[in-house]
Amino acid sequence: MAKKTVKKTAKKVVKKAVKKVLDSTTIDEKLVAEYKENQSMYDLIVCHIKCYGGYLLAVGAGCTFGVSLLWGTILLVGAGAWGWKVNCACKPCKGGNTGACCNE
Repeated sequence: MAKKTVKKTAKKVVKKAVKKVLDSTTIDEKLVAEYKENQSMYDLIVCHIKCYGGYLLAVGAGCTFGVSLLWGTILLVGAGAWGWKVNCACKPCKGGNTGACCNE
């Protein structure tokens, strides 16, 4: 009986401590402020990842073929799907607007 009481009390103390820590932090506000301060840089990084991430995936597929034919093929199919979906003909990172993906 005493063990149950101790466990309940410990749970209550832990819950109060966690709630106090979560209420006292302003991590979300700091992250939002940091993003807004450097928004153009973060957007450029995301744009480059969208445009050129498929190439990185294809290089990873080529390196993986030596270890596992199955995983290399899976990564290669993923790189092809990435390239098909992203289609960087419009070069969003460079400010152009001439590809099929720009009309979406």
